[in-house]
Amino acid sequence: MRDDALRMLSRPAREAWLTRNTRYNSQTGSLMVWNIITWEWCPATSENIMELCPLSVRGFGDPNDIWTDVRSKASRRSYDPRQRGDTPVHNEEKRREWLRESRRRKCLPERIEIFSVIQGRWMAVTQENLTEHYARGYWEPIGLGKAWEEIETGAIADPEAELTLREHAEFLAKHLFGTLPETPETPDERISIIVDEFDPAREEPEQAPLPSPQLPTFEERLDARMPEVLEIWAASQTGYITSRLVVEDLLHYQWPLSTIHQRALAQAMRQAGWISHRNATTRFWIKNT
Repeated sequence: MRDDALRMLSRPAREAWLTRNTRYNSQTGSLMVWNIITWEWCPATSENIMELCPLSVRGFGDPNDIWTDVRSKASRRSYDPRQRGDTPVHNEEKRREWLRESRRRKCLPERIEIFSVIQGRWMAVTQENLTEHYARGYWEPIGLGKAWEEIETGAIADPEAELTLREHAEFLAKHLFGTLPETPETPDERISIIVDEFDPAREEPEQAPLPSPQLPTFEERLDARMPEVLEIWAASQTGYITSRLVVEDLLHYQWPLSTIHQRALAQAMRQAGWISHRNATTRFWIKNT
């Protein structure tokens, strides 16, 4: 389970988050902040900004500081209801990790709690208020009903193992012919009949295994993930976006790269609007805004 600590974004990462998730609505004169939990634009004020910006973005400092930053960033980008802020969609592996680290069951009174990335603390949830605290990116692929079942049990249900041919035969024999008295010394010929009837190995010659599908090349991976998937993936990252992280975590390709592939990656990142920077220890990419 998590240690109740959130890693705060660096100043560049914080500004990048605000650029992606704040807007100015000229029709109403409102500053808008994207709610990363419910996936909707919400009018922001100095009173509710702490309820909209995640703790990792606003930090533990003066609330006026985050409000000043929101006003500065939002005023530069016009609000368009067709656009979205950060909307990462998480797969089964990410949900399993989240359940392990960010969900717990408490007693006295008995309740289920999940860790809120906006409040930076544990929140009690029910099936009725789940959407207010459980990020839509987790439950979107499976639906709220399934999501609540996972949170109640604290685990993702494994798919039922397929029955073997003999288990299928025993099931059919029992339901087609009734239960036979137990006679261990006498084999159940009914099962043999079903196996002989349905076992494809007895009717067709064994086929050679199909060749393994060829894995996509590095260039194909770049074409498939740049720039749309890159933007969605980058929004879920909290640290530096390094070339190695892009290659291993986004492209699922082996590091280090050849010189040719390094050039191709750099070109693709620049075309997607990213700029290479470095500090005393790390070279990384930031979004050009």
